[in-house]
Amino acid sequence: MDSGPDFDTVADELYAVLPAEFIAARTDAVAQAKATDKGLARRIGELGKPTLAAWTVNLLVRESGDQVQELVELGDLLRRAQDDLDPDQLRALDKQRRQVVRAVAREAAKQARRAGNPVSEQVVVQVEETLKAAVADPSAAEQVLAGRLTGALTYNGLGTPSGSTQPVRPTGRPPRRPSAPAEPPPPPVDLDAARAAKAERAARRETEEQLRAARADLRAARSAVDDAAGESEQATAAAREAAQAAGAARRARDDAEGRVQELETALAQARERAEQAGAEATTADREAEQAEADRAAAEEDLQRAEADRDAAQQRVDALS
Repeated sequence: MDSGPDFDTVADELYAVLPAEFIAARTDAVAQAKATDKGLARRIGELGKPTLAAWTVNLLVRESGDQVQELVELGDLLRRAQDDLDPDQLRALDKQRRQVVRAVAREAAKQARRAGNPVSEQVVVQVEETLKAAVADPSAAEQVLAGRLTGALTYNGLGTPSGSTQPVRPTGRPPRRPSAPAEPPPPPVDLDAARAAKAERAARRETEEQLRAARADLRAARSAVDDAAGESEQATAAAREAAQAAGAARRARDDAEGRVQELETALAQARERAEQAGAEATTADREAEQAEADRAAAEEDLQRAEADRDAAQQRVDALS
């Protein structure tokens, strides 16, 4: 007989949904659990809604748990370096911690954006603080790796992370055993063997540091490639738009050049007609001048003829 899902399964499913959908999903899960297990329904109802920063860290644990685990291991290295009082190694590991935390926080922001719930820069800062707490304190690391945070964590430097989280699942790690009673000091050891063992430990730590640094560089390079790919897509789209605009401008230029040619042809024809009209006007002026001269000559002839007529009339009158 199927007893239905257990608490861990339901909790994991709830903390995988988007923050805006959490309340409705929890209400549905409580209603389903009430039919078979009222105690389970009560525990589900007590699950708190995660903040946006907590949801982003939970998403990171589900999608890239290996990166978070590497951060936790880096915290172990830092604590060993503190125990060994190795300032150089401590400074190198602390620098690497800051780089890796920033790179992983940026990766978490990208995952949130791909999941359809982009986060602000303020939320990314809270994610970084939570990851710093996971690096600095084993209990914070356990809470983060559980993937059920309800709020961002901060580290107060006293070994206790502050923030909100749901009870975590067992991680499979054995509990720390109490320190054994003090024993008498061991007999002297071979100094050469001790030096060789110390050198081997130092070499191993250096190799681990180089591996962590190489992984950090790889993540940074991947992030740079993703950013460059996004910029390339934007540049391609801008180039496509510019090409379309250039094509439209060329077509407009061709249309304008065609219109200019039409206007230039019409202007040439108009000038030709104007020149022809000017020549005709000149000819007409000459003809008008000649006509005026002819009129004046005719008028003079008329006056002479009239004078001759009057003289003839006078002679006739005298003879009569």
